[in-house]
Amino acid sequence: MKTSEVKTLVQEVLSGMPRRYSEHVIDEVFFAIEQNQDLLRRYETLSSTLGKHVVNNSVGSWVGKLLDKVGEREVASVRNTLIGAYSILDTDAKRLRNPTEAEARELLASYYQENRASLPPDIRQHRDFILELIEQGISVEEAFASAIAQRKKK
Repeated sequence: MKTSEVKTLVQEVLSGMPRRYSEHVIDEVFFAIEQNQDLLRRYETLSSTLGKHVVNNSVGSWVGKLLDKVGEREVASVRNTLIGAYSILDTDAKRLRNPTEAEARELLASYYQENRASLPPDIRQHRDFILELIEQGISVEEAFASAIAQRKKK
């Protein structure tokens, strides 16, 4: 396949992203490529071989295919200089890998800090349960909701 090397590049970038993918995942992939010299070198080599337009369209296409998502509308890119615009993908993009324990702790802490006022005071007692869910690939929001639901059953 003509763009199989682009697919490989996209898979590598996505597998290194430690959080749930946002609707701006295409822009985030290009940003990750631009920030990493090895990835940028591979991107530039592909662009010189296939053409920048083909590579950029293929990156967006492969992101959508790999995450089983579709573009909703096109917006201007503000995070990187590799592309001028990209498609926003539907928001429930899937993960290719689960977070590590350290990443799960960061996700939990960040969510807790941002939502502390609306969380039950005893939610901290369910920290280990929430971490376990996040490490299994459950979204932070769903993990906290599960802990709150479990708390109410007791």
